[in-house]
This record gives sequence, structure tokens and C-alpha cells, in this order.
Amino acid sequence: MISLRSAGAITAFVAVLSLSTVLAAEESVTVAEPVVQTSGTITPQTMSDLFVDICSEVGPMVVTINSRTTVTAMTPGFQGFPSPFFWDPWGGGMNDFFLAPREQQYVTEGIGSGVLVSPDGLILTNHHVVGEADEFTIDLQDGSSYPGTLVGTDPRTDLALIRIDADGLPAIPIGDSDDLQVGQWVLAVGSPFALSQTVTQGIVSYIGRSGMGLTDYEDYIQTDAAINPGNSGGALVNLDGELVGINTALATSNGGYQGIGFAIPVSRAVDVMADLMEYGYVRRGWMGVSVQDVTQGLARHFGLDEGVDGVLVSQVLDDTPAYSSGLQQGDILLSVDGQTFIDVLSFRDLIASIEPGTRVEVEYYRNGRTRDLYIVLGELESAQIGVAEPGADEDLGWTLGELDRSARNMMQIPGNVHGSLILEVRSGRAAEAGVRSGDIILQVDGEDVASASDTESLVAASDEVVLLIWRGGHTLYLVM
Repeated sequence: MISLRSAGAITAFVAVLSLSTVLAAEESVTVAEPVVQTSGTITPQTMSDLFVDICSEVGPMVVTINSRTTVTAMTPGFQGFPSPFFWDPWGGGMNDFFLAPREQQYVTEGIGSGVLVSPDGLILTNHHVVGEADEFTIDLQDGSSYPGTLVGTDPRTDLALIRIDADGLPAIPIGDSDDLQVGQWVLAVGSPFALSQTVTQGIVSYIGRSGMGLTDYEDYIQTDAAINPGNSGGALVNLDGELVGINTALATSNGGYQGIGFAIPVSRAVDVMADLMEYGYVRRGWMGVSVQDVTQGLARHFGLDEGVDGVLVSQVLDDTPAYSSGLQQGDILLSVDGQTFIDVLSFRDLIASIEPGTRVEVEYYRNGRTRDLYIVLGELESAQIGVAEPGADEDLGWTLGELDRSARNMMQIPGNVHGSLILEVRSGRAAEAGVRSGDIILQVDGEDVASASDTESLVAASDEVVLLIWRGGHTLYLVM
């Protein structure tokens, strides 16, 4: 089985960035020229020399991060075994020692990488390298070591910004990850397996890789430049020696490199870093809807033309910007300020990238017509954009029940949720649609249902129906 693994269980990739206009409280960061200038005819020797030049220039900009984290765990007692003492000769403590579970602390150590992003000691790395650490030290290429402090961290992108008390440090020039192309050569620099200043070479294998399940917001550069545990937070650079990505994870079946690694584009990293410097956290736009991808069956049901991209609003949360603007459940969102999206992930990324408080124009589809409205986005905090997941696709094979008081109490279903309860899903149409046991059917083809018999008669009347389902506090549409 292939698994996804953060490249920084033992992580150490670091590179120094130069930012153009990163907003900081009392500091500014200047833009450095590319560390390597390329011209003339390329031969094997000139290419080799080019790699040597890049490594010598970029090396000092990449650091090793040593972290220490204290973990508290409960050590089980020996209740299943007799005490070695039939009585307690010391009067009431030894038996408790053997029988009672005890809290114990452990210190775990990790190694990761980071990239110097300013001459005065700002370092960009991964959240999973330093975000949970109690303390960490930074080792530079020249052998010097500094204690690090956390400026801010963003688990939703797995990025973090830290600082050391030093000046005159080399800062890596920032490239443009939006200009990357598949097939372009790149180098990865970091500390895999605690081997600091390790450089590997490969190409960009894919751009915009998402759906990996590593973070909330994913838009990875995939590369075959070797990335191993310890590389997390390190630098992915182009042949101009410019930072284009922060190495963060690998796909592996054995825990080591197998030709597939992932880096966060520097364009995203710079945006996150600017917010961390100014606010200490990342500000993201928020609309207040749960959305799901528009399948062919859903598009056919709602009358959406074939080939039109968008996302289906499965729920509008109360007292949110979407609710105030008049968006409704069943609307299909087509664009925001003229920008389109092909799925839930691209929609979520677009909304999150917009400054909270911004008034945006939303184009949506409702009852056969395309319409427009304006929404002033809120700020995403503990609330999250809901993603309705229909589950796995598997003829009508279910057992329905009534949503009575006992069912409500047992399943903790709110009193304003009315419909029929799915007790069991076996195989057939229900399973193929992604229906699950415990789901509540609220509507069938837009008609409210109040009992299991309502649901059965409506479903039996058509070869294809659209169900509105309540599941775990959210609603979603399924085609059956």
C-alpha cells in the first residue's frame, strides 16, 4: 500500500527567501538577484558546473532544525495481575503503584529543514516540523547554532515561520512557482535522515496536485527529486537558484523515497508568510456554505447544461454571509468575481484566497436561470467551509425506519430535522448512490418526506431521484 508521509518526521530543508513586499511590523525584506546566471551553449560539463554553482550559493540558505517535544501519556497499571505484595508492607502506597495507571512524560526529538527568507533571521519551514515543538534549535551551514522562536504557524497549509537572532544572513531569491512547467529541472536541498546539506536533482512531474488528504489547502508541485524524511521544510529551487517550493511530503510504500515527492508552491508560501508576519495567523475569506461537486446525475436533475463547471450548495449556514446574501440550498455556484472553479477544492481555495471583508460578485444557477448577487465575505476562523462527501458509489437495498423520539435521542438528531431514517444499507441503488446507514432522508426530488412510507413511494415512482440527506450535521444531495 502506498501511503503519504510528511517529509519531516525527521525534517530539515531550509532555504533563505528574499520577499518583495512582505508586510512586517517593523521590517522589510528586499529582493535578491538570481544566484546563478545562465547563458551560452549547454553541454554536460556546463550543466554540471551549473549544478555546482547552484549548490554552493543555495547551501548556506538552507538550515537544519532540531526540535524537542514533550509528550504526556498514560502508562497502564497492572489491574489484571496480582500485586507482588499480598499486603502492603509500607502501609498503603505500593499496591497503588502497581495497580493504578500513571501519567508519564516522554521527550521526542525530530530533525527537519528550513529556508532563510530574510537576512535578519526569518526562516520558512513546515508546521509539522516546529508547530508542536516545545523548543528547537537551528543549525546553519557554517556550523553555528541558534535557538529558534515561533513567529506563526498555519496547519491548514502546513507552513510555519520562525526566527533566529542573527543578522547578515544570506537570503534565497524568490522565484515564480506560477511559471513552472512539467518537465522543468529542479533541485531539492535539505537534511534527509539528518544528513544536512543534501542536494538531489529531478524534474517537475506535475503541477497543482491536490486531494492528497495532507492539509486543508493543497496545490502541490510534484517532483521526482529525491525527498526523504528530514527534507520537510527544505528548498525546491530552479536552475536560476530561486526558491520555487517548500518540500513537505512524499508518497511511499516503505517509508522512503520512491520517486514521488511534493512541495508547496512558493507563491502560496509567500502569501501565508506575509499574514503570519503581520497578524500571527493566516486570514482567509469565508462564505458560510457547505458545497459538493456537481456529478452528471446532479447536473441532469438541476437542468445544468453539460460542460458547465461549478459546485452545488448543499447547505447554507445560518447567520453567515451566504445566508444574508440570499443564497439557497440547491443553488449551483458558477463563478466568483469572474473566476471559475471546476470542483470543491478549487472553489475553497479561491474563497480562502480573498481578503475577509471583500465584496465579491457571485454568479450562480437556480431554477433554469443564471443569476448574480453580491456577498461580503467573512473571515474563516474555527468555522470551515463544509465539503459534503457522498461516500463510495455501490438497486434499492435499504431498510428505512421512523425518526421517532428514541432514535433522535440515541443519535442526537436535532428537533428541526424531519424525515425518514436509514437503518441499514445493503447493496443496490442505495449503496451505489452513496447512502449510508444513519442518514436522514429530508427530501425526494424536492418534496419533503415525513415517514418511511413517504420515501418509499416517491423513490418507487421514478427510475432516478435526487435525495436530500442529513448526515452528521450537514446536508448533501445524492442521485439514486
